[in-house]
Amino acid sequence: MSTLIQGIETLNPNYNAEDQRVGRTLTSLMFTEEMTPEGYINRRRITHGELAKAIQLPGRPVGVNRTYIAQLCIGAKHMSNDMLFAIARVLGVSPIAIKVPDGYDHSQAGLFVGASAA
Repeated sequence: MSTLIQGIETLNPNYNAEDQRVGRTLTSLMFTEEMTPEGYINRRRITHGELAKAIQLPGRPVGVNRTYIAQLCIGAKHMSNDMLFAIARVLGVSPIAIKVPDGYDHSQAGLFVGASAA
């Protein structure tokens, strides 16, 4: 665990542990790839502000506040399902990649297409 995250957990023991885990996962996924004029792929971190502006929620044509995204990343706020799907859409990942615990065996939960529930 990074010292930044350890410091956040130490300073904010009232944050929900699951929300903190989801925030760490979200932070690790906040990257984008851009093509340079020379034809190289440049991978860079998406800022909280860029993500906030790109989020499209029903009834909110402008996006969300940058500080709300920052609070999600440190685990200070719980991520709603609407927000989860909007963020996943912007980042180009599955909502499951953000929300499901690391090391979780998806094949046992019937989450794959074509898997049958026992």
